[in-house]
Amino acid sequence: MSDTQPVPPQQVHWIDMIVRDPDTVSRFYTDVIGLQRVAVPEDNTHTSYALQDATGKDVLGICDEAMFSNWPGGWVPYIDVPDFDQSVSKVVQSGGQIVKQLQMDFNWKGQRFCLARDPSGAPVMLCEAKPK
Repeated sequence: MSDTQPVPPQQVHWIDMIVRDPDTVSRFYTDVIGLQRVAVPEDNTHTSYALQDATGKDVLGICDEAMFSNWPGGWVPYIDVPDFDQSVSKVVQSGGQIVKQLQMDFNWKGQRFCLARDPSGAPVMLCEAKPK
């Protein structure tokens, strides 16, 4: 995601789709919706794609599942939460499941994330909100 402006907590600020064939799936969204795609090399043999709107803003990610082992397939919304530790601690007691916790250099170096499933099994990525 190229836009690293702070997003108010509790808003979806990014959505990835984890798929087996990111080339075909990303072409679907360019053909049907008119989004532009930009290749995001994951390594020497795997490529994911950022999809951009008409202004050139990255709006969606289509990711190669080979690079995201044990992640649920399909759409994964990224939602900033105001108190990351508190939100993560409530996942299981609220009927959800923690899939994986990780740190990435997404909005800033070492930002914490928690990939979870809600009680229906749908994936959601809880994101540590950027400090002020």
